[in-house]
Amino acid sequence: MPNHETALHRRVLIGALVALIVMAASPGRCQPAQSQEGLPVELVILEEPPLSEQLTTMQALYESGLSFVPKTGILDSIKNMFVSSEQANYLPVPRLVEAAAQLRGELVQTEGMYETDGETGVLRSLGGEIAVELMGGTEPEGFAASDGDPDGMPVMISGRVETQGEEPLLRAEALIPSALIAGLRVGRVAERQEDWEAAVEAYQSVAGQRALSTRPLAAFARIRAGQLLLERLKDQKAARGQFSSAWQPYSAEANGEPVYHTWVPQPGDGWEMVPAAEAMAPTLDRLNSETLAYKIVHVFVRIAGNSAPLGVILMAIVVRLAIFPLTRKQLDSQRRMQAIQPQIKELQQKHATDKQKFQEEFWALCQENNCNPLGGCLPMLIQMPILIFLYRGIRDYIVQFSGQGFLWISNLAQPNMALLILYTLSMVAFQKMAAQATPTTDPQQAQQQKMMAYMMPLMFFFFFQSFPAAFILYWLGSNIIYFGEQALFVYRRRNGAEEEGAAPGDKPAKTEDSGKGGGFVGAMMGAAKRMRGGAAEEEERPLSFAEKRQQEKQRRQEKQRKRRKAR
Repeated sequence: MPNHETALHRRVLIGALVALIVMAASPGRCQPAQSQEGLPVELVILEEPPLSEQLTTMQALYESGLSFVPKTGILDSIKNMFVSSEQANYLPVPRLVEAAAQLRGELVQTEGMYETDGETGVLRSLGGEIAVELMGGTEPEGFAASDGDPDGMPVMISGRVETQGEEPLLRAEALIPSALIAGLRVGRVAERQEDWEAAVEAYQSVAGQRALSTRPLAAFARIRAGQLLLERLKDQKAARGQFSSAWQPYSAEANGEPVYHTWVPQPGDGWEMVPAAEAMAPTLDRLNSETLAYKIVHVFVRIAGNSAPLGVILMAIVVRLAIFPLTRKQLDSQRRMQAIQPQIKELQQKHATDKQKFQEEFWALCQENNCNPLGGCLPMLIQMPILIFLYRGIRDYIVQFSGQGFLWISNLAQPNMALLILYTLSMVAFQKMAAQATPTTDPQQAQQQKMMAYMMPLMFFFFFQSFPAAFILYWLGSNIIYFGEQALFVYRRRNGAEEEGAAPGDKPAKTEDSGKGGGFVGAMMGAAKRMRGGAAEEEERPLSFAEKRQQEKQRRQEKQRKRRKAR
């Protein structure tokens, strides 16, 4: 009998050991659910009613709440500018309670979990609560999924702030489902059911709603989706995309304090509220560090003595030096086009009624003078892929830029309006210099150049307002270097250092008729004057277009003859 009991005990121990091994091998299904301690009331999911019933209700409230969300397109924004009705100011409950005395009488909008008892109720959110009283005639809308009763449901309330004694009071003029909180609760219920794909889908749906994305709890949706993709679904690429999308809006600071927070599960149990940037930074930087663009930016930063801003400036210098041959070709093409502007104008007048003939003569003229009207586009076309790649590198390196300052810029990872304004001014100066370097005799083209000097920088100003300061610093540095290159080119041209075909650094050829022409034609003119025995120089008549073309032909023939002789 004792032997039988010993064998039984062994089987029990072996069974328990196997059960433990199975639990360890299947953490997603066998470990107890994460405690909800530390979460705000909006994210706490109770066991009753059943999770499946809660999921159905919240999905319906989410769809209902979205139907009340105002449109945020450009046309809708323009339309709202002309609407005279009073607009409610959105405030989270804690902020509303804190500033109730200053907001008395104002129309506000807020959201949270609502508990009601007839005409009065309480709205709770993010650790704060405020009493709610429905104004006469106000009825809840959109709660068909809960039999029309908003009690215990996520709600959005629009109303006016008042005080009842010392306590703030919100007199509700409208009470509808909160799409943001309902969507978050769909994700939380899916998590409790360990349906990770459904949870990620719910969080992504909420985060993708532009009108909801700036509210405090929106950061949790985007960041939690990234955490589940990485930890539960093992999809690093998708997780990296979620964290990258979340960084720019949710790592923002105001007066040195983080604007957005989120909740992260703790290794032991429960949840902790942390700044959104702190929750994302280590994971995002680790995922980004595997990309080529990140590694290239890191090399420049290391060369610059581990200084992120100096690394950005060094990148601008290196890229500009790399494309300098193309830049010089662009400037030379601009100079050649400038030289033939009178001939182009003559062609325009000659073929004013025959556009096809003008185009033929125009391209023949450009070919004879070795210039290309599209030559100025090549450096820009070459630089654009480089610029896109560097922008990607700066975005991948964004965590390392966070907290790095330069001059008045406190954080290179965040937009900086003063830097953007300086960049815009540099673009205006650049456009004006480009117009001066390539003057045109066509009034229409001159007017277009003048408009572009302001329109393009203005477009960039609005487009780059959300870009990190590190990228704007790079482009500003690149503009300044290009500005110096063009100024040097103009200076050398005015001092005769840029002759046709001359290499950089070559000195201008000296002729007896310096300033009036060089090469074979200039030498022949000088010889003719010497044969006249130093007679007074006759007034030169303007050359016709045909004569100018003949001169160019003679110069080319003379160059070819000299090259053949040199061989």
